[in-house]
Amino acid sequence: MKVEIVLTRDGDQQVVSYDYQRREPKERPMVLDVLLQAQATTIPDLAFRYGCRARNCGVCTIDINGKPRIACRARAREGDRLEPVSTLPVLGDLVVRRDGVARQLRGRLPVAAQGNDLNVEAPQAYHELTACIECYACLTGCPMHARNGENADPGAGYEFGNPFSLLKLQRARLDPLGSSQSREQALKSAVELGLSSCVDCPGCKCGVGIDLKNLVVSELLTAAGDRLPEPSDLSEETA
Repeated sequence: MKVEIVLTRDGDQQVVSYDYQRREPKERPMVLDVLLQAQATTIPDLAFRYGCRARNCGVCTIDINGKPRIACRARAREGDRLEPVSTLPVLGDLVVRRDGVARQLRGRLPVAAQGNDLNVEAPQAYHELTACIECYACLTGCPMHARNGENADPGAGYEFGNPFSLLKLQRARLDPLGSSQSREQALKSAVELGLSSCVDCPGCKCGVGIDLKNLVVSELLTAAGDRLPEPSDLSEETA
């Protein structure tokens, strides 16, 4: 089974064809299996990330045929094109810089409540949002993240947010141990990160199937109300 692997070296891209050798005739390998075999056999310096290998961490996310997929969840197919996710800066081969997404939440995310009252139940939506594995597949097609532009400095934290950052803030708003002040802070942060970009967006796509549009974006837009800038103000801001 042949696949194409896009390597990024010193800023240049090259496409390498790799022929995966099945370990048994009926094997249906995951994309991560293909990358591991390629590294072990013909491309020893192939750079890519993986963590749990159990579909729980999202670190191995790459673009497969132009769409972000979790490599340990995705079945490899004849002719697949494997490359780094297009929404984050490439460090080398299939490795991208991920820290800018987390850095933007520093000082914006409410401090977690101390202690735990077992008699306090979290709403179902809160539990559904904890399924996020930080794969960052949701950045693809996001107009809010796109506002950061190609020259954004991830080391300083992205200025504008994305569905992941909104998810973290909405989860803070749903935290049963949170205070009214922390919920207000989370909403304020969502607006500051560019929530207004979501008004005309058809919706987000999550790598593990979380309903981001209804559980996160719609809830935040409703709560923000008239705090969102007018479209004319947004145009001036991005001009």
